Amino acid sequence: MHRISLEQWRMFIAVVDNGGFAQAGDALYKTQSTISHSIKKLENTVGKQLFEVVGRKAVLTPYGESLLAAARTLVTQADALEHDAISQQSEIRTTFNLAVDILFPSNLLWSALDKLTSEHPELNIQLHETALSRCGELLDDGTVDVGIASSIPKGYVSQLASTIDLHAVAHEAHPLASGNKHTLEELEQHRQIVIRDAGLRGNINSGWLGSASRLTVSNLEQAWQGIQQKLGFAWLPAWFLEHKNTSNVVKLKLDTGHMRTVALQLAVRSELASSEVAKDFVRYLSERKNGQ
Repeated sequence: MHRISLEQWRMFIAVVDNGGFAQAGDALYKTQSTISHSIKKLENTVGKQLFEVVGRKAVLTPYGESLLAAARTLVTQADALEHDAISQQSEIRTTFNLAVDILFPSNLLWSALDKLTSEHPELNIQLHETALSRCGELLDDGTVDVGIASSIPKGYVSQLASTIDLHAVAHEAHPLASGNKHTLEELEQHRQIVIRDAGLRGNINSGWLGSASRLTVSNLEQAWQGIQQKLGFAWLPAWFLEHKNTSNVVKLKLDTGHMRTVALQLAVRSELASSEVAKDFVRYLSERKNGQ
């Protein structure tokens, strides 16, 4: 631990520049006794006298003179470091924390992350795959910088990240795959495969129709496997189905329309809104979504 504080060196320089203890106190908005006590403590630490009082003026001793240049360099460097730390704190980012709901198209996400890592090669990225209310919890906890989900907590300014079309699907051997149109009441009579809310403090049953029998899973891949095993029907994103072999899967016909649409919102924590990393990520997502 340093026995001489940076503030003591500031007072030492102020006495030199202003010619006395009282004048240094005025310059630093401190009392003369505070300056005198600090200089006395500094002299006791180094073991030698730093000033001589000549008339009403404090004059450096030869030993004090030998320390002046190094003291000025120390204080100047400290001031410069403090200025850089404050003025650049929103720009110097080594870690980017991101929470993305599993419904968000993976090709859009990975394309944006590819551009982000190319632009910021030093960046460490923490990606959290979330479902339903978990993204909002991570935003509120300060765990993530950016969140994409269907539900964003109050207090955030959000923008539309993507609209997701969901289709009710089942295996071709499932009774619902008869080709007839079904009401929602008919669907309730069959087991529904639903995605578990990953939230720790809340629980949202988004998309659950109230089926008497449910199979609750953690992600889309598990829901897909449940479909393949003829364990029930599920609402799955159109983008997800496009990347699967759906030769044995049927999109169910419903009398209320053939799909549901979910709007996913993007929110950035307010203190990071000016971060170049966050702005770049949002821009890359927008470019990819718009086909640029």
